[in-house]
Amino acid sequence: MSATMRAAVVFEPGGPFTVRDDVVRRDPGPDEAVVRIRAAGLCHTDLSLARGDFGQPLPAVLGHEGAGEVIAVGADVTDVRVGDRVVLSWVPACGHCSACRAGQPYICRNRPRSADQGAALSVGDTPVVAGMGTATLATETVVPARSLMPLPDDVPFEVGALLGCAVPTGFGAAVDTAGVRPGETVLVIGAGAVGLNAVQGARIAGASLIAVVDPDPARRRLAESLGSIVTAAPGERGPSTAVETGGGFDVAIDAVGVSGTIRSAWDATRRGGRVVVVGAGRADDMVSFSAQELFHEAKSITGSFYGSSDMRVQVPRMTELWRTGQLRLDAFLERVVPLEGLEAAAAEQRAGQVLRVIVTP
Repeated sequence: MSATMRAAVVFEPGGPFTVRDDVVRRDPGPDEAVVRIRAAGLCHTDLSLARGDFGQPLPAVLGHEGAGEVIAVGADVTDVRVGDRVVLSWVPACGHCSACRAGQPYICRNRPRSADQGAALSVGDTPVVAGMGTATLATETVVPARSLMPLPDDVPFEVGALLGCAVPTGFGAAVDTAGVRPGETVLVIGAGAVGLNAVQGARIAGASLIAVVDPDPARRRLAESLGSIVTAAPGERGPSTAVETGGGFDVAIDAVGVSGTIRSAWDATRRGGRVVVVGAGRADDMVSFSAQELFHEAKSITGSFYGSSDMRVQVPRMTELWRTGQLRLDAFLERVVPLEGLEAAAAEQRAGQVLRVIVTP
């Protein structure tokens, strides 16, 4: 069952995505499945991992947005079968730990890490880690079977890949973490793929006003088309004046994840409002709040890991919203490239020229 395949390998921090045809994946274990990847998204987190920002062990095959077909299963697998179309989740919930029992499968205590799978892949005698346990920037990958969510036949693989991370993370930040209610005002900082899907989540939840702050005019225009009522570049007064008579926004969602934007989200939120941090930040980037303001402002501030999403619920919900035209995903499919074109396309995404690169191995 082991196989030689094509995959994009990052060998050292800051190195390129080197596409090789001699990457070997191991056999699936008893509780694992092999998926032939048909489409994968390049998330900004993958770019950060490739730089070494989050301590990802290298060399590694990265990628944690993906969709494809099951081509083999381990002896103990019963939930999926060969031939099934699936979306991959990089948080395969065990279903029985304290977090899962508390209804928080997105922070499953038994989530396997990249290193937990051992030498899932190799190039010659060099072990290669399956990045984030998924390694979707490859023609095939071996993952825990519980990582796989059914993908209906009418959903293109390119759309399915987005349902693995960008869409549930942003949508969930607004709908599940923030719990946006009809009539509330919402600020979203950062109009990348996650921020734009937070805009869509807030719109679908019934927000009366959605404001977006982003330095890029093209992204601001796209935010407006997806449901934002007002946009501005950082430092402009547009979004703040839109709600200043109410004392600030009911909800502020930071989709950037740096100390300055987190602080801006806090400052823009009314007393008693809610601040959600969904951008993936660095461990050494500290944010300061005084003890007095935490007490006096009565605001809540919370992280949103994976959009607080139960993927077994979220994927069917997002699929139906896509079918009915409420969740627009075409804007995120503007750059579809073959695997061998990944490194050039990654440079475009680093430069902010595209929202998401979709790879078709």
